[in-house]
Amino acid sequence: MYDCGTTTVNDYTLIYSGHSSSDKTRSAHGVAVCLNKQATTAWKNLGSTWEAVNERIVMVRLACKPINVSVIAVYAPINPKNQQMASTTSDPFYADLQTTLDKVPKSDMVLIIGDFNARISVQQHTTSRNVVGPHAVDTINENGERLFDFCSLNNLVISNTFFQHKPIHQKSWMHPGSKTWHMLDYALVNKQFRSSIEDVRVHRTAAGAIGTDHHLLRIKLKFHLRSRRKLIKA
Repeated sequence: MYDCGTTTVNDYTLIYSGHSSSDKTRSAHGVAVCLNKQATTAWKNLGSTWEAVNERIVMVRLACKPINVSVIAVYAPINPKNQQMASTTSDPFYADLQTTLDKVPKSDMVLIIGDFNARISVQQHTTSRNVVGPHAVDTINENGERLFDFCSLNNLVISNTFFQHKPIHQKSWMHPGSKTWHMLDYALVNKQFRSSIEDVRVHRTAAGAIGTDHHLLRIKLKFHLRSRRKLIKA
């Protein structure tokens, strides 16, 4: 069983789902969405809708204009070493994520954000330019293949890969052994709202106070009405 709930810290609302408090370890799983006052109001305007799927997935729905936004925060399992590990970790994770996404109203903008423990290659850009942009930075791994397939199936865009930045502003995590930096944290958005994502980049000095070895991923979002018109026509 996992722990989940909502709490207020100063002017922020924290909506969380994590490993059971009776079974905490240093590497315990957990995800959360932190809302400022304006976002909290948007959340309450839709009836404070949220769902703790498990210790790796939590969903929050916000009332925004001109379209509502469903935010899904995730923490994917590490890249599997063998098929047995994949069948007990990665496969169930993506099954749960698919079930969660299927519950989201089709009219919503969807943002799926978090640590996917996946590496995406620019090679995927050559085969599917609508999913992966030209600025992927890694060699694809098994989790990357799962992420790519999930996005292709659900008409999602891996928005990080469409913005060119210096490597220090693209890669969010350093392997402790090889000391190699990788892009593991992603922001996925449904394709019809791709133009609303104006930038995605890593900020290396912003996450040091919260006890994580990943750097902060910032998404700059601005609604464009043409996205709304396309949705209505569809």
